[in-house]
Order: sequence, then C-alpha cells, then structure tokens
Amino acid sequence: MSVRHLRRAAVVALALAVAPSARAQGGDPVPPLVRALDLEQRGRSREAIAAFREALGGRDMVAALLGLERAYADLGRSDSLVPLADSLARAHPRETLVQTVRLRTLLYARRDGEARTAFREWTRAMPDQLVPYREYARLLLDASRFAEADSVLSAGVVLSGGRTALAAERARLEAGRGAWAAAATSWRLAVEAASFQLPAAVYSLGEAAEAQRDAVRGALAAPPASRTGGELLSALELQWGAPAAAWSAIASLPSDSAGFAAWRSFAERAAAIEAWLPARDAWRAALRARCDDELLLRAADASIRGGDAPVALGLLDDPGCRPRRAPARRMAAGLRVRALALAGRPADAARSLDSLGLADDPDLRRTLETSVAWGWVRAGDVARARAQMGDALDADTSGVRGWLALYDGDLAAARAALRESGTPSREAVLVLSTLARTRATRSELLGRSYLALARGDSVAAAAGFERAAIELTDAAPALLLRAAEIHAARGDVPRAEPLWRTLLERHEQSADAPAAELAWARALIARGDRAGARARLEHLILTYPTSALVPQARRALDALGGA
Repeated sequence: MSVRHLRRAAVVALALAVAPSARAQGGDPVPPLVRALDLEQRGRSREAIAAFREALGGRDMVAALLGLERAYADLGRSDSLVPLADSLARAHPRETLVQTVRLRTLLYARRDGEARTAFREWTRAMPDQLVPYREYARLLLDASRFAEADSVLSAGVVLSGGRTALAAERARLEAGRGAWAAAATSWRLAVEAASFQLPAAVYSLGEAAEAQRDAVRGALAAPPASRTGGELLSALELQWGAPAAAWSAIASLPSDSAGFAAWRSFAERAAAIEAWLPARDAWRAALRARCDDELLLRAADASIRGGDAPVALGLLDDPGCRPRRAPARRMAAGLRVRALALAGRPADAARSLDSLGLADDPDLRRTLETSVAWGWVRAGDVARARAQMGDALDADTSGVRGWLALYDGDLAAARAALRESGTPSREAVLVLSTLARTRATRSELLGRSYLALARGDSVAAAAGFERAAIELTDAAPALLLRAAEIHAARGDVPRAEPLWRTLLERHEQSADAPAAELAWARALIARGDRAGARARLEHLILTYPTSALVPQARRALDALGGA
C-alpha cells in the first residue's frame, strides 16, 4: 500500500530521535509507539501490531493508526484494520487522517459500499467542509476510478469555494481521461489559487502526447491572459524540449518583483539544460529590471556560450550598467576577452588579455589564452594559434590541438584530440563523423580544405572536399555531401546538384544518401520544380524507410500535396 512508503521514513526517523531519550531516563518504560516503530523497523510486524494498538489510547493515536495500516499491509491483512478504523472514525469524526485511513482501508479491501457509507458519514460530520470530497476523490483517482471520482467532485463543487479548492483534483481526473484542454484549464485555476501546485501541474500536463499539446497551449493562453498561465506554459515548453517557446511564454510579464523572479527562475532552469540563448534572454530581461553584477555576468556568459558574441559585447560595454564590485569587473573583463575571440577579433582579444595582466591568476590567464587561440583557429591563423597556446598546446583538451592537427593534415592526431575535448561543438561533431569514415592517418588535402573553410574561402573549401573524395574513397560520400552543402549554402545549386547525383548513383547505400536526397528535394522545391521534388522525396521514403529523415520527407511531401 502506498502509505507504507510515504510515511515510513518520517515515522522511523521520529522513533530514532525519541528512543534514546526515552531509554535514558533511568529505567522508565519505553513508550508504546517507540517500541512499535522499533519492532516495525526490524521487520517484526506481528509484534509491532500489538504495540501500535497499545499506543492508540494516547496522544499518538494518529501515528499509531498509520503504523497499524503499514504493519497489516506488510502481512497482507489490510482488511483486519477495518473494524478498528470504523470505530476510531466514528469516535473522531473531524480527524482528517483517521477518516482518510478508514476510506483507504475500505477501498483497498474492495468494500466499496462501506467506503461510500463512510464518506457520507464524514460529510455529515463536516457538512460545509471540502476536505472529505478532496480526500475521497484523491483516493479514487489514485485507483484510476474516474467515474466515481467525477461523482464525488461534482458533489463537492456546489459547496462554497468548491470549484477552486477542488480544481487540482478535477485536473487530475480530466488528464486521466485524456481531456487535456480541460485539464489545462483546471490546472491553471488550481495554480492561480495555490502556486505550490505548479510542479504537480507541470508533471501532469507534461504527459500529454504531442498531438494534444496545442490544445494544452491554447487553454493556458486563453483570455483573460494571466501570469499563472504563462508560467505554467513556460515550464511545460521547457519540459517538452522547446526552450525558445518556453521563454516566449513569459517574456512579456510585467517587470515587477514577480516577473523578475519568474525570469530569474527560468534562466536558471534553461542554463541547467544548456539552452543558452533563451537563458540569456531571461537574464537580460531581469537585468533591465534591476542592474546587478551577477545578472550582467550571467547574461554575458550565456550569450558567449550560445555563440552570440555581439550581444555579449553589447552587455559588457553598456555604460548604463557597469559592474560595481572589483571581482565582478575582473570577471567582466575576462568575458570580454572571450567575446572578442568569439566575434572573430582575436587580435583585439589578445590585446585585452595583455591589459589584464593576471600574473596572480595563471589558471584564469591560461583559460583566456585558450579562448584567444580559439579565435585564431576560427580565423584559420594556425601560426598565431600555436603561438598563443605556447607550451600548453601539448596538454590541451579544449579542442584547439585537434583543429590544428586537422589543418596540418594529421587525421590520427585530430581524431584523438577532438574526442578528448569534452563536449565537442557541432562543427567538431561533423568533423569527427567524417574522420570516422576513413582509415587514413594523414591527408594534407583534407586539412587544407578545412583550413579554407575556417578562413571563409568556401569556394576553395568545396573544391578541396571534392578532390579529397577522390583521395579518401572510404569517406567519399561524406566529403561529397559536405561539398554540396557548401555550394547550396552559397546559393550555387547548379554546382551542388551534380554532387548529389553522384552520391546517389555511386553511393546509394551510404549513410549520407538520404541527406543528399532530402537536400536535393528542398533545392528543387525552392526552384519551383514540384514534380522533381516529389520524385526525390518519394524515392527517399521508399528506398530508406528506416532513415531518421523520413518524417521530414513525409512533411515536405504532404506540403506538396502528397503522393
């Protein structure tokens, strides 16, 4: 029975706290409840039952009754508690826990008629109270007995305040039945009345299938607009893996104390899942409401981690909100070095780093030197990147060593170093996926191609990947696809199409073929060739039915009118 797990730890902790003092009083008898809990903890449920019964007559009646419920459940004799629970409930008609144990015991013993009678007796003892309706409905919901729970709740809502007070139970009922829009409306009401219900609402509504989520969104955003609806929707979108939508749900909150708290809470949660740009937006909103050193630093850091250097620099250079404390000013200066390097201004980043000195903090200086080296790597300036890293290059695990090895054509060293670089960037993942396709240990041609790409010479990079596909035949499909992607990104589809065709004709069974097919179809759609695009999409779906790209192909085909 669930109560056994819910209350055992707390009650045993109480016993352990009370027992030493009880035994320390020079031979005084141990209280029956403490003795019962000790016996229960040692697995001696039969003896514990006798001790719990002994404790029922004192001030520990409720704890003793709960202990009896657990002990009888351990022995598979829950129905043995029924006469005692009935007696205690009638003697204490307004004691909520006693009444709840009685109902729970009767339901567990499948004595449904007696449970309904017990519920009626409780409501007669408390005619204007909603507690009996709430507790009985919860027990029925726990047992998935939705029709009976609906009847109980319908009777309760006619009482004063019943609609609001029972909204959470009504929401659970509607969610259990799959009525997600109604459940969302009820949860919104429940959370508006009691904000502590928010986690329960998110947990419940989070179970909605993807096809039902728009109904939930509509119910939470329905007029009149409310802070509660926005916060609940935001928490759900974050749980559903849509951090940008989660931020949009609360972005327009008033910048009062409640809005500030909501933005800060969201930023923490978004940062925890590395949704850096939505987190950055929330920190910025909070920063506009209140200039604060921590908010500024976290907003700038999230911008950098999200790859948005211009916003980071704008935050750090804003004269209207400067760091006030010396440690914060130092951290802001370090963030500015990182932002300049990310923005493709490694020379400025190097000068800013030199101006900081940091002789007293060699670890921070080394971290920032690595950031500057990354700037030179992105710019394709191998010599300056090596000079910036100095002797630290051999022990580097940030990825700089891997990229420099790649540019040198040392594929074996690049593989090893990029794998060791912690959480690799998207670009590093693409490189590793290509390197995994070839057994070659060196290729100056491939290294020069990646170096050209880093320097922004996409024409030379694409041509290099095409030539490398001839040299590294085992990686040819991946290299042809990369060359085609570069041409397509430049808008030069006529140069991409022959590569897609070659890949599909000569490497039809490769892992890259479905991606080539989909990219070609999208290019044809953009050109207005609907028939050609339809043929490519149909070929992808029929030829590669297990590909992860099939859903995207189906959606594109549906947009064309299907087939």
